[in-house]
Amino acid sequence: MILRKIFLKLAVAYIFNSKKDKAFSTSTILSSLALILGISILITVMSVMNGFREELVSSLVGVKGDLTLIETNDNDLESLKNKYPNNTYIKNSENRVIISSDDHIEGVLMKSLSYNDFKLMPKFNTNLFEIEYFDEDWVFIGVELAKILNLKVGDQVTLNTSSNDMTILGPVLNSEILTIRGIFNLGMYEFDRYYIYSNMSYFEELSKETIIDVYLNGGDNLLFLEDLNDFNFLSWADQNASLSQALMTEKNVMFIILFFIIIISCFTIISNQIFFIKEKYKDIVLLKSIGVSTSTINLIFFINSFIVSFISVIFGTLLGILLSFNIAKIEKIFSYFLDYSLFNNEIYYLSNLPHSIKFNDIALIIIIALSSILVASIIPLFRIYKITPNLVLR
Repeated sequence: MILRKIFLKLAVAYIFNSKKDKAFSTSTILSSLALILGISILITVMSVMNGFREELVSSLVGVKGDLTLIETNDNDLESLKNKYPNNTYIKNSENRVIISSDDHIEGVLMKSLSYNDFKLMPKFNTNLFEIEYFDEDWVFIGVELAKILNLKVGDQVTLNTSSNDMTILGPVLNSEILTIRGIFNLGMYEFDRYYIYSNMSYFEELSKETIIDVYLNGGDNLLFLEDLNDFNFLSWADQNASLSQALMTEKNVMFIILFFIIIISCFTIISNQIFFIKEKYKDIVLLKSIGVSTSTINLIFFINSFIVSFISVIFGTLLGILLSFNIAKIEKIFSYFLDYSLFNNEIYYLSNLPHSIKFNDIALIIIIALSSILVASIIPLFRIYKITPNLVLR
């Protein structure tokens, strides 16, 4: 028991004995920094990827619904509403239109629906600024579109829609002047920039093909697929399968790429351990000459390497969590000093850089890091078996 304590103290003393072994201290610091940075970057990237997925799913479902019913029968729809009264059913139609102000013109997607249905959409009530306006010629636009068109609530815009009348040059455009009743800010660039919402009764000739967006608002009995046999429908996953799969693939690829940072860090641990064994050559010979077994000496050097690496894993994990919580602020600071936007909301569809820390991801990263460190700490120890006291002392 006493010998174990002595050997443990010796292993710990090798870590902090920096006065005599300055080269070892420097190499240990460098290998520890490489491991800390590798783990923290991996955790940060995984948190950002999880945040992207959650924000996109939440935004898309909150705006477009969990299900979209196509070519519905009124009787079937009424029976579905009676069976699932807790869900929200929004009748609307989608059309490509051109919206213009005095200085700008933009192509957008218009969803025509009733005002009452618009107010039932989950995300709009808490992210909307509107005025009291009771005429039929109302329109709601996103904050990004309002910036581009230089419009505010109460201003009028011109909406150009296609008609059934044809000329040699194509269909005739119908122009309607609408009043902006409200501006919404969903925090998702695609909707704040390219979607507008207007009165269905005002655009009856454009609303021939209507769809029903279904929002599952919770409850014990959300909705069973067998009750949708009489409907032609698209789920959220069907409408956004490519996007969801792309996000998952990107996350997995980034994990694999950044995992190699940890592997490279483990190579620095191996090289540091080999260098340290070489530096402690005389100490190993002395321990062997007084009868200390090779396995005990291996344990001393293993504890030395593993303790340093384990501490590095802890600091790397804490740094990764800290970076994840402050990633938006860090992005703004770098964008300011570089005078370049590192996070382009036109590409990523989100107004802010998101994050979501998943502790199962962090646990997986820690397990992988510790397993790699374990292997990296053991491999150099085979050199100790080749050291024989008689050759050195002779």
